[in-house]
Amino acid sequence: MGDGWGPLLAAILLMLALRGIGVALAWRLPADHPAIAWATAVSEAALSAWVVLALVSPGPWPLAARLAGAGVALAVFILAGRRLLPGLALGLAAVWVVDWLLR
Repeated sequence: MGDGWGPLLAAILLMLALRGIGVALAWRLPADHPAIAWATAVSEAALSAWVVLALVSPGPWPLAARLAGAGVALAVFILAGRRLLPGLALGLAAVWVVDWLLR
């Protein structure tokens, strides 16, 4: 899997797996339990690490597309009530659209 998709998919799968574990344990643990907080923090950190790497390292997308995607992702994340998946999905879509427009 070329063009940077492997790390993105790995980060998404790790985030979803950790959140799934958190959901599976949620019925046994209180919402403020340290294990739930840890799983959330680690899953978000894994995805954040990929996002930072995608922004600063040279890759298949021009800098303008990467910055537009980051801006859209952040705006959607905030407007959607701090929901990570809509921000990620629309940010990635913005990268593709801007990349397509620049070609």
